[in-house]
Amino acid sequence: MRRLSALLVAVTVLAAACSSSDTSEQIEGVWEEATNAVVLGLDEGGQYEVAQDPDLAEPFEWGDYTFDGETLTMNAAPDSDYCGNSSITWTVEFSDDGEQADVTFVEDSCTGAPRAQDMIWIRQSS
Repeated sequence: MRRLSALLVAVTVLAAACSSSDTSEQIEGVWEEATNAVVLGLDEGGQYEVAQDPDLAEPFEWGDYTFDGETLTMNAAPDSDYCGNSSITWTVEFSDDGEQADVTFVEDSCTGAPRAQDMIWIRQSS
């Protein structure tokens, strides 16, 4: 459950980063949560997936995201396996080289899962 929570947070942060044209390249790609091995994929079209395997096979959460350069909001699709039809928001701060994202929890509308936590995401690919 902790891995899932971390992944959801990461997805939310990355999703928000992708919606801004100036910062989309910073957030787009595949990220892994530093302590829980949950993987988040954020694409250039504003879609995200969260899974426990590096190739994002069999995602347990998916949806769309927005990112304004600082705030990432991830909106899980209604048919998402985890917290469907919910949204979570984080603030995101990137390392100077863009290979790490420090994600700070802001709010979560999902009451059925403990994903409200701060995280560190490590870039796996762009």
